[in-house]
Parts: sequence; structure tokens; C-alpha cells
Amino acid sequence: MASKKIVAAVLALCVAAGLGYVYVSNRQAAGDALKIYGSVDMRTVDLAFEESGRIGQVSVEEGDTVKAGDVLAKLDDERYAIALENARATLQVRQKELDLLLAGSRVEEIDAARATYKANAASADLAQRICEREQKLGQATTEQMVDQACSQARVSRAQALAAKKNLDLLLAGTRIEQIDVARANVALARTGLDDAARALRNCELKAPSDGVVRSRLKEKGDMVSASAPVYEIALMDPMWVRAWIDEINLGKISVGQKVKVYSDSYPREPFDGTVGFVSTVAEFTPKTVQTEALRTALVYEVRVTVQDPDHRLRLGMPATVQLSE
Repeated sequence: MASKKIVAAVLALCVAAGLGYVYVSNRQAAGDALKIYGSVDMRTVDLAFEESGRIGQVSVEEGDTVKAGDVLAKLDDERYAIALENARATLQVRQKELDLLLAGSRVEEIDAARATYKANAASADLAQRICEREQKLGQATTEQMVDQACSQARVSRAQALAAKKNLDLLLAGTRIEQIDVARANVALARTGLDDAARALRNCELKAPSDGVVRSRLKEKGDMVSASAPVYEIALMDPMWVRAWIDEINLGKISVGQKVKVYSDSYPREPFDGTVGFVSTVAEFTPKTVQTEALRTALVYEVRVTVQDPDHRLRLGMPATVQLSE
């Protein structure tokens, strides 16, 4: 009987110890923060000229930090500047043509046209009379003189008719169709001027936003075509950490969750972060990730947007993301 009591007491003690161990273990696990591992990542963009030509200037080197709007390189813009001046001159000519049509004919121009017509008409009448006289002379003149007189009469009549048409046009004024055509020519010339000005501006390659120059793909003197990459820029904003989490801990993370990001370069200065993306597709852990887990494990990608106003983090830095339980 006593032995049974001893056995029961030992079993009760073992059960209590086990429960206590489980309780303490759970409390410790609950107090520990979950950590996942990854590296700093940035978006990169390839920058190219919108026009073709020879590179006349390169202003930044690989590794340089640039601000939005900084001029990174320039094309030799001589031919674009000439094209702009030609387009400006063409617009001025077309505008003057329209102005003349809108102003109509001056009184002096009409008087001059009327005087020209009268003179040409008188000359035509005289030439016709001479032609008729030569034809009546018969044998008293030559065939050559008759031909010359009649030919001159025809020329004079043509000149008189041309002068009459010119006078009629001036008296009738400018046709609406002519003004419409002139206005269309002005609009076309203005579009050409805008295109030429834009092409000249496009000879400068500017940074679209703050970033770091990762690669310079062309040098001064190189010929480049439109859209051929010249620089590769890593954008500083937004900056994020790309990390991976295993399936067991997947339920402990969610989009919008606040986290702390640690870097080996600043181990005691965590960066604030926010979970922005959790993949729905499992993959093998990338070889570049510094993690204690086996690299053959299936994991899920997590992207954490990091607040780094001083731009201390660098592309590719190993990073640890700490998620508070």
C-alpha cells in the first residue's frame, strides 16, 4: 500500500514538472521576437536619351548620389539648336503671310494694279492695230514683219489679261479659303517649333528621382540612339528589405505590420519598417540570404518598406527583420 502511494506521488511530481516545463517554454517562446533574414533592395531604372546623337558631356560617376532633376549627361546639341532657329524663322514667315491676308489689299496696291492694267491694255490695242496694218499692206511689207507684229499683239493681249485678273483679285479681296490655309500653315509651323524646342531640351538626361548611380553604360563621345541606356540608377525611395519566412511562422506576419530592421553596419540602431507584401507562393530560399535555416527549405517572400531618411542603407546589405509577437 505504501509502495503504491510512493509511485502515485512520483507520477504526480513528474506530471507537475512536465506541465511546468511546457508552461515556462511557452512563456519564453511567447516572449521571443520572431526574426527573418534578407537583404536591402531598391528599384532600378535604366535612363536613356529621347533623341539620338553624340554624347558631349557626362557629369556623374558610378556610386554618385543624385537628386531628382540633376543633369547626368548631355548630347552634342548643335544640330538641334539650328533646327530650333529654322523652326522659329518658318513660324515668323507663316505668321506674316497670314497677317497680309487678314489685312487685305491696300489702296495703293489697287491703284498700282489698275494703272498696270490700263497700260497693258493700251499696249495691246496698239499692237493689234499694228498687226492689222501690216496685214493690209500686202506686198508693201514682208511676211516676217507681219509675223512679228502679230506675235507682239498676242503677247500684249496676254499681259493685259494677266493684269486684269490681278486687279480683279485685289478688288475682290482675300478669299476665306486662303485665310484658312494660311492659319493652318501657322499652326503647323508652331507645332514644328514646339517639337524642335522639345528635342533640344531632350538633349539633357536628368535623374527622375533621388538615387545612386549603379552603372554608367556610355562614355563621352559615344554615339547613342534614342532609348539606348546610358545610366542605371538605384532609386532611394522607396527602399525595402526583401526577406523570407517559413510556413510555420507565416501566420505571424501580415501586410501593414510594423517591424524593426537591423543591419550589421548599425546593429544598435534599428530602422522602422512596415510589411508591404507577403507572397502567396512558396519558393526555395535564395542562396544570397544569410539565414540559419537550411537553404533547401520552402519559404515565402516578404517585402518590408524601410524608413531611412539619411540613406544609410545600401543595396545588397544583409538585414534582419524583427517581428514583435
